[in-house]
Amino acid sequence: MAAITDIVEPVIDEQKTVKLAEFLDEWGDMLKDQVMQNMNPVYSLKAEDDWDAQARNKLQQLPRKPFESQTRKGILPVAKSFFKEDHKAAFLVGEMGTGKTFVSLAVAHLIPKTHKRILIQCPGHLVKKWIREAHDTIPGCNCINLNGKSLDLLIANKLTSTQPVGMEIWVMGKERAKLHFQRVPQRIAILGRQCCPECGRQITTDNENNKCIPCEHCKAPMWMADGTKARRYAKAEFIKRYFPTRNFFDLLILDEVHELKGGGTAQGQAMSCLIARSKKVLALSGTLMGGYSSNLFYLLWRMFPRQMKAGGFEYGRSMHFAERYGVVQRTYDSKDVNVSLNVASIGRKLGKSRVKEAPGISPLLLPDLLLEHSTFVRLADVNDALPEYEEIIVPVALEPDQQQPEYAQLSHDLIDATSAALARGDMRLMGKMIQSLLAYPDGCRNEEEITLEIAGRETVVASAPGLEIDLLPKEEKLLEIIAAEKKQGRKVAIFLEHTGTRDLIPVLEEKLQKNDIKPLVLRSQTVKPEHREDWLKKQVQTGLYHCLISNPNLVKTGLDLLEFPTIIFFQCGYSVFTLRQASRRSWRIGQDLPVRVFFMAYSKTMQEKALALMAQKMETSLAVEGELSDKGLAALSESENSMMYELAKALTGKVAVNDMSEAWTRYRQRELLSNLSMDDDQDVTITTTTTMSTTAGSTATITEKYVVRGTVYVKKAGAIAYVDNNRFDLKDGFVFWSGRKIGWYDRQGCGAINDKPIRIYRPEQCRHFVLAEIRQAA
Repeated sequence: MAAITDIVEPVIDEQKTVKLAEFLDEWGDMLKDQVMQNMNPVYSLKAEDDWDAQARNKLQQLPRKPFESQTRKGILPVAKSFFKEDHKAAFLVGEMGTGKTFVSLAVAHLIPKTHKRILIQCPGHLVKKWIREAHDTIPGCNCINLNGKSLDLLIANKLTSTQPVGMEIWVMGKERAKLHFQRVPQRIAILGRQCCPECGRQITTDNENNKCIPCEHCKAPMWMADGTKARRYAKAEFIKRYFPTRNFFDLLILDEVHELKGGGTAQGQAMSCLIARSKKVLALSGTLMGGYSSNLFYLLWRMFPRQMKAGGFEYGRSMHFAERYGVVQRTYDSKDVNVSLNVASIGRKLGKSRVKEAPGISPLLLPDLLLEHSTFVRLADVNDALPEYEEIIVPVALEPDQQQPEYAQLSHDLIDATSAALARGDMRLMGKMIQSLLAYPDGCRNEEEITLEIAGRETVVASAPGLEIDLLPKEEKLLEIIAAEKKQGRKVAIFLEHTGTRDLIPVLEEKLQKNDIKPLVLRSQTVKPEHREDWLKKQVQTGLYHCLISNPNLVKTGLDLLEFPTIIFFQCGYSVFTLRQASRRSWRIGQDLPVRVFFMAYSKTMQEKALALMAQKMETSLAVEGELSDKGLAALSESENSMMYELAKALTGKVAVNDMSEAWTRYRQRELLSNLSMDDDQDVTITTTTTMSTTAGSTATITEKYVVRGTVYVKKAGAIAYVDNNRFDLKDGFVFWSGRKIGWYDRQGCGAINDKPIRIYRPEQCRHFVLAEIRQAA
């Protein structure tokens, strides 16, 4: 059935369209000044008061001192909103590696009470890590592991309310918080009639589906626990129902809160139960927004119900929220459209439509609901504590005799078959095409066959034979990189997507062992998630392994791979979220070696298009959110479905895709610029005033600010400047970044980087030169 789609969004005059990245480049500074003038933040570095001074003194009592950026960006803003402004809840949005765990524990340390009780809910495999971090951060705290099956501690607090002694930290996995017994309907028989066990009146409502429904008379629940199934009680439900005081916990910390976004899910209900017994709520996430505005709807309702109600929203009506803060897609039947177009009437209608939410978020969501309740910490804010980070693109050519011609034929056949299917309105083949073309170059030793059900029969639409190639080009390049890293004493983590049906781990394991490289294999069934960190640490300590092989989804949250300063993406898939998460596993606080991340892809294949598209998406997302967080950015700019459609368009030539290396370089350049042009003035700022005389005899005064961004080191053949661990080469009057010319400078040190004015000079009483960004003072 043919259909047309109408996406509700403003119509923009094409002649007036300006790319958002270019708009922010030109007007970003002015917009930032307007924001600072019109908003009154809870905390500002330039307006610190006695409360902030006392908080800083108290933070110095911790054995692990916070970085200044963590204090300014996370700890003080959240603590001040809680304990001085008396706000109920807040979001702490931070990239992986910024130390959200430490920041939240430091906030708990600032609670203005000697005896306090904290509850932390986190993914089950992170419970032990939270307890360890708590002991390291706050010595003398009493940590209680609630992730076991026992309810003894909860029952004890039900029977006799106890007061905390010192700081009590309760840690519970979100699975234990939500898992409950199953219910079965409960009735009693009175004179052969089905009656309510509470009021005894006859039940007349039919219950054909054997559902657990309340009594039609007294509204009492008519169900009981199913004794034949698992005997358990949701700990969050127990806390809400049986704990005596409303503010039993002084602070509730919800780790990875984006996983609790569901409306009627058990996880979401558990979140509501815990909030009901907590005085303050701190929600941690690196992916606050998951691409759809409704992802935030239930989180906001649970944390800020009064504000949501004041905004005119009703609980459960997420589409109303999406119409205001998201993108709504309406699909009409073509028959209704044709009829409507032939009606000469002002009030003609298109008929009924199918309404669903599409990916996209309105910028109004930030000022209306998020900014006053959120603080954002970027990895760039703590860059001074991190070593150098380098991303390297490794394009590899297909093997010319067998691999390249077979891939070309498979691609041709699949494109033709998919185009024919799409012409019939059948989209089922699109996903199969993408997966096959991504997978075949790496798994070409096995036969590839793609089928589609047509008229009730499975029909082969494309196929490729299995090839007898001993060492594939990408495998050869992988061995070369690992050998070079091994000589430097660096361990390597290898990530690949195909570890299930198209399992490539046995092949890679065999090739590595033949080359005297001992791999450590981590699979989903190797060890339980909650024991994964301890298991990995013990295996690494044996000294028997040179590299780790794993699916990136197993390590993207919770694991610190500090022992593996080199990461190689043998396969990247097409999920930007997973790629960004896993790529930063070793570039974290505590890493003292330079981090190198390699992205491998076969040239002139779907793998190259996927990697180039991801770079384009992330470049756009940096401009859209100002780099709020990598995970949130990736989610805003794409979902996996939209990425699949983009790949399909790229394959059929309907959308242009930049060269893979060029696209990635542009993304890294955009990431750098987002830090240079829109960051806070946290570096040394020097204000200069210049008075100019005109030919008419009048004078004009120009005031400029020199914002020092980095140090310049003079070398024999030029100079090197470091800005946020990004290296710039200065040579012969030009500025280079990653081998690409991005700016210039003259003999006086004046110049520009990406059209932003700079000055290279040596300040008074300073032994080295600095690179400063020149801004016009307000």
